[in-house]
Order: sequence, then structure tokens, then C-alpha cells
Amino acid sequence: MSQQDVVAVLSERLLVAAYKGQVENVVQLINRGAKVAVTKHGRTPLHLAAYKGHLHVVQVLLKAGCDLDIQDDGDQTALHRAAVVGNTDVIATLIQEGCALDRQDKDGNTALHEACWHGFSQSAKVLVKAGANVLAKNKAGNTPLHLACQNSHSQSTRVLLLGGSRADLKNNAGDTCLHVAARYNHLPIVRVLLSAFCSVHEKNQAGDTALHVAAALNHKKVVKLLLEAGADASVVNNAGQTPLEVARQHNNPEVALLLTKASQVHYTSLPNTHVHMELRPLNLGRHPLLLVFCCERFLHFCWCCGLGSGLLT
Repeated sequence: MSQQDVVAVLSERLLVAAYKGQVENVVQLINRGAKVAVTKHGRTPLHLAAYKGHLHVVQVLLKAGCDLDIQDDGDQTALHRAAVVGNTDVIATLIQEGCALDRQDKDGNTALHEACWHGFSQSAKVLVKAGANVLAKNKAGNTPLHLACQNSHSQSTRVLLLGGSRADLKNNAGDTCLHVAARYNHLPIVRVLLSAFCSVHEKNQAGDTALHVAAALNHKKVVKLLLEAGADASVVNNAGQTPLEVARQHNNPEVALLLTKASQVHYTSLPNTHVHMELRPLNLGRHPLLLVFCCERFLHFCWCCGLGSGLLT
């Protein structure tokens, strides 16, 4: 067997050892001359160890000089692979070694997108505190916050909002995070977004507000909450339809009744009423959204001061 063949065999064994977390074998194989081989998906030993959460193997590979930011066939780095499964310790180690935080894969997703899509809030928190771009958009125009909202990951949503993400950013379809939460009927996410004073009036490319979306899909509780937050029941979309007309078109009588009543009641958004002006402590209890918002701002202050590590668990 030629020396080249020997190295090839050792390199293949290194892939297996890294995947299985066999630290001693990894060290021995590297000392015997194993080089970086890749799997059929273009993944290196570092990709495999990061995905499986084998922290000590990751540390050995990094010490041996493995490329931190090498990308597989899907353009994912080891940081992506660790974020997919929420291996926070591995993520922290890769960050400490200076990996690129915002490298995008073939779909435009960063590691933060992956962590938030899967709901790994602690991993998201580590990435955000390290400086990952919370406003990064993937090829569909979605920010990490869009993805957290789509999958109803409340804690990841809070981490992103406290880290500076903007709920009113739109994806390629013109949807804000509130549109997304309304579409998937994620009431807790709607509450979190409203507590952060997201706009209830934004329209997507079809001219639909979040209220249109919720009305079309018969999401009664979301409709009620949006109306209470000041959503305009008289606004029309590109087809010239109000949320009430959309509800009737989709045969959603209970939602239609809510919207009919709303047209008879003067709903106003908080920032344009006396409610917004009454921020004195004794008045906060009357307005739950304002109270929650102040709590969120306090957490933001703690975050910025480095005091928030124990507040988001």
C-alpha cells in the first residue's frame, strides 16, 4: 500500500472517529498523518463532531488546525451544524476560536437562523451575545425572528427581540413576523410581538394585514387579540377586501361576527391614545400590553449591561 493510500485510509477513519466522539482515536489518527477527508455531503470531521456535540473532539480538531469555516455541499459550516441541534458548548467553542458568525448556507440561512428555526434559545442567546446579525435575511427574506415566530418558539423570539431584532421587517412576500404568527395561529407569539409594540397595520405584497390573514384562516383568538391591540378592521387589501369580507368569503362566521362588532366599536392603537401617555406606575396595571412592554425593556437594559444571563433561561 502506497503512502497516499495509507493517508486515505487514516483520513476515512478520522471521519468515523470524529462522528463517534472517539477522542483518543482522533488524536492518534492525526499524529499518524490523517488528513481532512469529507463525506459524500462534503462534511469534514469538524462538521461531524460539531453536529454530534463531541466537544473534546472539536477542540482536538481545532488545535490540529482544522479550518473553522469550511463549508459542506450545502454551504454549511461547523457552526451551522452545531446550531441545527443546539449544541451550545460547541457553538461557544467555535465562537471563541473566531469562526465566522454570519456565513450563509445555500438557502441563505446563518447559524442563528438554524438555532431559531429549531427553537434552541440558549444557542441563539450565545450567538446573539457574540454579535451574530439578528437582522440577516435568508433567500426567502426571512430573518431569524420570522423563523422563530413560524415555529412558535417563544423564548427564541424573546432572545431575538432583546438582542435588537425588528419585528416589522418584511420577507420576500411582504410578511412581517406578526403576519407569520397570525398565519400559523401562534397566539403566544402574537402576544410577545404585541408586547414589543410591533405594528398591527403593516401590509404584505397582497395588501393583507395580519388581521386579514387571521380572518381568512379562522383564527378567532388571534383576531380578537389583534383587534384589542388596535388593528384596523376597515382596511382593504389589494383585492379591495376588508378582514370582514375575507372572513365571509372563507365561511368563517364566528370571526365575521367579531369583526362586525369591531366595526361598531372604536378600536384605537395604543401609541395614538391617552393610554400611551399614561405611563405612570399606578396606571400601568390597567394596560397589560404596556406593562409587559416595560418588562421587556427592563430585560433589554439588563441584557445590554451584561446582567441578563440568568433572566432568559
